Amino acid sequence: MEIHKPKPFHNVREFLGEIGIIVIGVLIALGAEQFIDAMHWREKIDRSEAAMRLELAEDDGPQAFGRVIVAGCLDAQLKRIHDGIGSASAAQLRQWTTDYSPPFRIWDSEAWQTVLASDVGSHMGPDRLVQWSSPYRLMPAMTDSNVRERDLAAELREGVPATGEPSPIDLQNVRRLSGQLRAINWMLYRSSQLVLSRARAVAATVPETAQRDLFAEAKTMYGSCVARPDPRATPIAQTLGANLRLLPLRFGN
Repeated sequence: MEIHKPKPFHNVREFLGEIGIIVIGVLIALGAEQFIDAMHWREKIDRSEAAMRLELAEDDGPQAFGRVIVAGCLDAQLKRIHDGIGSASAAQLRQWTTDYSPPFRIWDSEAWQTVLASDVGSHMGPDRLVQWSSPYRLMPAMTDSNVRERDLAAELREGVPATGEPSPIDLQNVRRLSGQLRAINWMLYRSSQLVLSRARAVAATVPETAQRDLFAEAKTMYGSCVARPDPRATPIAQTLGANLRLLPLRFGN
């Protein structure tokens, strides 16, 4: 086998030319590696965002939409119970407390937790990462509130004795529970508005078919108190006044 010996450099220009070729080759190789790495992370980010968008639009989103459209109905039921203490009959009060059954849902964030547990978030950029975290930051508190609401609603249903007249202590307890449940319903309404608004910012809107089906089912269950939300309205919690005091609710806005 013939082996070609390296040719000696005759001058500095030839030497620098060879060095330049080597440097350019290395730079091209590094650039290609960085490009491939960037495409790899872009694919991972796209998959992660698709998973979060699906989770928000078809899981948490319908739950938030459902809460928004029936929150006014739930508030009216609780107000009737609260204000009826002392004037409504025991049978009527018993029926009202038995009928109160708010939806119990767990607010999921598995796709977001996967992003946090991986390096995907560090490659998304701070602005995009904050935008995605915005709806998900609400989920833990909403789950806690739903669990608390479920427990208080169970207490409320047991608040009026099955027979006979409720005692003053029973009535006081029912008034307290209905007041606490109204506050939780208000909180879940405000938070659900934020979830829908922040999800829309990342193109995770609840499908129109799901909205129509939920609204129709809510009308069947609750009647005319169901209010369709205005997607263009600013969520109550995002208004300037919300930084100064607890604003009154406008169900359906």
